[in-house]
Amino acid sequence: MERILLPEFDGYQILQQHGIPLPPYFYVKTHEDALKAAETLGYPVVIKIVSPQIIHKSDAGGVALNLTCPEALESALVHMDDKVRRTVPDAEISGYLVVQEVPAGTEFLIGGKIDPSFGKIITIGMGGILVELLHDFSMRVLPIALDQYREMIREMSGYKLITGFRGRKPLDEDTLVSILHKAGTMFYNDDRIVEFDINPVILYENGAYAVDARMYIQTETVVPAPIRIERPPIPDILHPSSIAVVGASRTPGKVGYAVFRNLLNFKGKLYPVNPQADEILGIPVYKSLSAIPDPVEMVVVAIPAPKVPEIIYEAGSRGIKVAVILTAGFRETGQEGKKIEDELLRVARETGIRIVGPNCLGIIIPPLELNATFDVQSPLSGQIGFISQSGAIITTVLDWSISRRIGFSSVISVGNQSDMGFIEYLQILDQDPTTYAIILYVEEIRDGQDFIRYAATMRGRKPVIALKSGSSVRGREAASSHTGSLAGSYETYIAAFRQAGVIPAFSLNEAFDIARLVVSEGYPRGKRTIILTNAGGFGVLASDYAEMHGLDMINLPDPVYEELNRLLPDLWSHKNPVDLLGDSNASRFARVFDILIKYQNFWDIAFIITAPVALMDPKNLAHEMIRLSRFTRSMVVGCLLGGDSMKAAIDMLGEAHIPNYQDLQDAFRAVGSIIKSCIVEGCNDQHT
Repeated sequence: MERILLPEFDGYQILQQHGIPLPPYFYVKTHEDALKAAETLGYPVVIKIVSPQIIHKSDAGGVALNLTCPEALESALVHMDDKVRRTVPDAEISGYLVVQEVPAGTEFLIGGKIDPSFGKIITIGMGGILVELLHDFSMRVLPIALDQYREMIREMSGYKLITGFRGRKPLDEDTLVSILHKAGTMFYNDDRIVEFDINPVILYENGAYAVDARMYIQTETVVPAPIRIERPPIPDILHPSSIAVVGASRTPGKVGYAVFRNLLNFKGKLYPVNPQADEILGIPVYKSLSAIPDPVEMVVVAIPAPKVPEIIYEAGSRGIKVAVILTAGFRETGQEGKKIEDELLRVARETGIRIVGPNCLGIIIPPLELNATFDVQSPLSGQIGFISQSGAIITTVLDWSISRRIGFSSVISVGNQSDMGFIEYLQILDQDPTTYAIILYVEEIRDGQDFIRYAATMRGRKPVIALKSGSSVRGREAASSHTGSLAGSYETYIAAFRQAGVIPAFSLNEAFDIARLVVSEGYPRGKRTIILTNAGGFGVLASDYAEMHGLDMINLPDPVYEELNRLLPDLWSHKNPVDLLGDSNASRFARVFDILIKYQNFWDIAFIITAPVALMDPKNLAHEMIRLSRFTRSMVVGCLLGGDSMKAAIDMLGEAHIPNYQDLQDAFRAVGSIIKSCIVEGCNDQHT
């Protein structure tokens, strides 16, 4: 299907049909008619060439501004024709747009494009070149409600120009909201339009004009979407009672050996399948799946790719609900591999079996001691679900998770997502009562609209944290070859995550920082923040970070102030941050904690920041922090700073599932990310 650029005149007409305000204009075909049009409009005017071969009119000399009289207009037309013919010799000049010149104002860009994962998106940013220079824009996946358009505008740093910056009069925000809404509705409802830019939209104290429009359409009628295949039910992959391993091997170093060895701790029934062996690691071997006399709930496949469809047909035919396919050699390798994967999916659809992978590391369910991977590490049991498109990232995370005492309810490697993808795994972990938070490592999400809709239902109930790869050009290139993904726009993913209440993370450490905090403390009730510290300098830094990450540093209520004044030495800070002074010990912190427990309705988040001092026993402080966390409904964040002297106390917090941050900004970034992910009033603490 061919994509073509509409002549600007046609783009103007479409905008006009949707009620988007344009300056008065005429489309003409001759110089004589251009002069007549200018007389009708009144000078000054702008003249623009209309040519299907010219996309960037200014670069080709196809725009002339501020023409104040007939002589200037006629001269501009002659000069324009000449320069265009020299610059673009094969250009067909079909006519001219004569537009009434409008006053200068504040310029914005409104645009839309189609993302391969999420569909149609709408964008607003500062106009002209500023959107690229400042990277100041807001984006949403369509469709959205009217109030979301206003939120988009207010998210931009440039919104200050609308409210009245440095004594300037406010601009007409309502008109800009209306134009953005009309543009979004136009784009979502018109299947012909595949991309558009309105740049600039000039905004005034009263009213606005869409001055320039670039619109791409598809030349053919949209082919009807394929009939949505009704997929079999999502299986329970977290609680299998029996597993068969096809390709189980006696040979160390082979995948089939490693995965079978890892599964020896599995508490359910285990069946190795290998036509060339009688026993593996002391367990009798079956020649085929069909030879297993008992029901099998899950099959793990580690045989060459060309043989996999046959095995999946056999598994599906005997009623096995899910296959975990570790084998590589599918669409990530090219066309031949894609053919095998297509056949694999056809067989799965025919027989009703669901597929994890292929080309994946496998799955791990620590509470069941189930490790259906070929990784050597078996992680601790915990409450974080980890879903990753990269097996290498899983193995790395598992390696350092043990020393950091991070536990998992499940670890799932999605591989090529030929059948089940992020949406299915999200649904599985959402229904799992042992999973309190979910971390995603994402290269590509298929069915992006479904993902957004479902993730939005989890907002404020079970947090989802997502790390998206492909922020750089090289990163996107890597993603397109890794597991055969074609990654969409990084910015679109981040916007879609935020729209759905998914918390974007920008490193693995940050993702786990957020997850561990919310597993321990749940969602905060709000963003009212109090800081307690024994070090004034760290209190000042903490205040800066609180403002940077959107937290509200509250004033101390009179009763709280009075009790603190009676309790603390005269030199305490007498404000928030509450500086308990350098001679504080755990007992002084404990007495302040008693006040916070007594008056817990005035605060939502407490940061406990302490530096190593001679009078402080960190373990006693950790004990009191655990008490504060358990006896309040608010979020308690530990920031025990320092080195070896704090290790025992930090370990105590870890055993109580309270994460500690040894970098202040990490702590405030994690809390700020959680706050931004949900409408605070709608977030409920699931661990109260």
